Amino acid sequence: MNKYCHLRLQNRITQLSSLFHIIMKISYNWLKQLINIDLSLEEICEKLTMSGLEVEHIVETESIKGGLKNLIVGEVMSKTKHPNADSLNLTTVDVGQDNLLSIVCGAKNVAVGQKVVVAPIGTTIHTPTDSFKIKKAKIRGEVSEGMICAEDEIGIGSDHDGILVLDSQTKTGTPLTDLFEVETDQQIEIAIIPNRGDAISHLGVARELQALTGTKYKKPTIEKIDARGTMRVDVSINDEQACPRYAGITLTSVEVKESPEWLKKRLQSIDLKPINNIVDVSNFIQHEIGQPLHVFDYDKIQDHKIIPRFAKKGEKLITLDGEERDLNENHFIIADSSRPLAIAGVLGGLDSGVTESTNTIFIESAYFNPAAVRKTAKSFGLNTDSSYRFERGIDPEMVEFALTRAVNLIMEVAGGEISSEILDVYPEAIQPRQIEINFDEFIRFIGYEIPKEKSIEILKNLEIKILANNDINILLEVPRYRPDIERPVDIYEEILRVYGFDNIPIPDKVNYIPSNIDKNAPNKLKSKISNYLANIGFNEIMNNSLVPSRMYAEEELKEAVYMLNPLSIDMDVMRMELTNSALESVAYNVNRKNTDLKFFEFGKTYIKKEDNYIEKEVLQLTFSGNRHPEHWSVKSTHLTHNELIAVATGIGKKLNISESKIKKVMKLENVSSNQLKFHGLKQEVITLSIDWDACLSLANSTIQLKEIPKYPIVRRDLSIVLQKETGYEDVAKVAKSTLQQKLTDILLFDVYEDKPLEENQKSFSVAFFLHDPKKTMEDSEIDHLMQKLILNLEKNVNAIIRK
Repeated sequence: MNKYCHLRLQNRITQLSSLFHIIMKISYNWLKQLINIDLSLEEICEKLTMSGLEVEHIVETESIKGGLKNLIVGEVMSKTKHPNADSLNLTTVDVGQDNLLSIVCGAKNVAVGQKVVVAPIGTTIHTPTDSFKIKKAKIRGEVSEGMICAEDEIGIGSDHDGILVLDSQTKTGTPLTDLFEVETDQQIEIAIIPNRGDAISHLGVARELQALTGTKYKKPTIEKIDARGTMRVDVSINDEQACPRYAGITLTSVEVKESPEWLKKRLQSIDLKPINNIVDVSNFIQHEIGQPLHVFDYDKIQDHKIIPRFAKKGEKLITLDGEERDLNENHFIIADSSRPLAIAGVLGGLDSGVTESTNTIFIESAYFNPAAVRKTAKSFGLNTDSSYRFERGIDPEMVEFALTRAVNLIMEVAGGEISSEILDVYPEAIQPRQIEINFDEFIRFIGYEIPKEKSIEILKNLEIKILANNDINILLEVPRYRPDIERPVDIYEEILRVYGFDNIPIPDKVNYIPSNIDKNAPNKLKSKISNYLANIGFNEIMNNSLVPSRMYAEEELKEAVYMLNPLSIDMDVMRMELTNSALESVAYNVNRKNTDLKFFEFGKTYIKKEDNYIEKEVLQLTFSGNRHPEHWSVKSTHLTHNELIAVATGIGKKLNISESKIKKVMKLENVSSNQLKFHGLKQEVITLSIDWDACLSLANSTIQLKEIPKYPIVRRDLSIVLQKETGYEDVAKVAKSTLQQKLTDILLFDVYEDKPLEENQKSFSVAFFLHDPKKTMEDSEIDHLMQKLILNLEKNVNAIIRK
């Protein structure tokens, strides 16, 4: 089934980074209650994947972990005290086989004649926290050939006070699967991307399958309720844009207790932990139809008033996770007449939540503005099931339906009475979007003619209403639960993805008009340098432009560009340089034992100076580790700053930029110990940045031709002893000023730092290449030039020439 991981759609909805999708778990059994498709699970998953709801995994699940496999009914035939342990008993158990099993048991309630659950040798026991296999063992010197189980050890309850005692009439040797029903299921894990908020529920997936197969789905049924009573809660919306719709109802005499088995099984099938019947119903409805609900303890609502509003500065709220949250004017909340009760659409408050002593509840069903919820949730670093749905836009027309569904289910599992009418505050109804499409434009868009009848059928299965149709133009009404469909092109893509990308034939003929690209076009120069760097052993890296602000010093952050609505605290500012990006890539590789690295990255940097935003493109070069991979034939040496500078100079040559000019637009970065520590690095990293925008302005595509030298080039070598602080650039500068036009090249071919030299000395072995384009140079002329060079080296850089 994992093959679905590798199926990728080549359209707009799947080009988003995996950073921005969530994994939604769907129960296949639950899904089949909403839509009955005559297809195999594998075919269903393939259709979902090819339409944009990518199935990543399919996991076999059981309502009782382990499925009670190999567990059988046994009868305790004898019981004696363990000779070496007062708390243990020796028992013999009949499991319907030829021989009795000897089992050491520590339960206090074990007794002769009991019918018990036995796990023979080879059985795997699944506890809430662990799994282990039963083996033949000696316990305090006595053989044990199995285990007599408590109910929590086999997954049918939570009691561990003693072993599970079955009805005395139960037949010995009966498999436990004959006594307890085990529901098997398949859990479908679907990657949901941001624009498909309509699919974050079992109903949403059923709707998608209706569009893909034509099979009609069944909406959950609701019973009409007699909504009346005097225990109403007054709702006053302070900001109708942030909360366009808010509905609620009051129930009294409810009993908060453990949920029934069917409800617990449904939640457990998608890895949700049952809490109590009230909370479980709200979670069930959220995952069934996609509408988040919240339940308040009615008696804890001050003056029985609900006010959706923005918080006031200084207000505080302890949320259900036990954290005290400091609120401000940007946080949208649910409040009563005196205090905040919940973070709207994100997380409830601890003081107003349902407890075991709750008797009267107020159920909230609302539609919150996606931007308001997203801004509030991100400011707290929260990402809840509820906020994820509100942030992507739920169906505003599902509010009252979900509320009625909740009342039906709560009264079924918790009892109670309806004590108020449904209060539905909806000042201005959200109107469905209307879009007009043109069939000729649609054909041009996809390059293939899908029959009009088929397109109309797809639109109807997508629940997109046809308001008018003249066979050329169609006026459509998009359901409110699809806020991502905004333009005609979105309609075209919906038809295309449902029709199937693989059903569009590849044309036999492709027309192509070659374009004349300027040699200095930015992309062409970038490709040229990328190829050059790749050919000399570099690997290209690409990093996110969003980084954590904590990697910068407080002084540096004064010029940072902050995100108003960060996805997480690790992506709250735009990067101001590429050094940290390079270090992150180095750390990632070093942690995976890839330590000898050469990286380059083209990327943008962003800073803010006063009111001006400055965006600059940079080429970052990075070395770390050894020059060559470890091998017996090559001495292991570290890469150096000079080599990195030489690479940068080589880039200048490729762009016809002089060495002096390329050095002005590059900067050898100083990697601090704090930066290395932040990224968890211990090995040295050398990195250099080049102002790529400046390179583009300096680049020259004009090719300059030179004649092949008619007269020979002469080489002369010098061994020069220098102070350690003197660099090769100083030697080259003296050579160029002394030899001038006669010097064609200079090469440093050896560096020595050891005895008999002093500690503050080093030796360069340098080759100088001399040439006169008009004649062959004579020895006397060469000697004169070299003597002049020696004198200038001794004078300007305090050189000692080794004879």
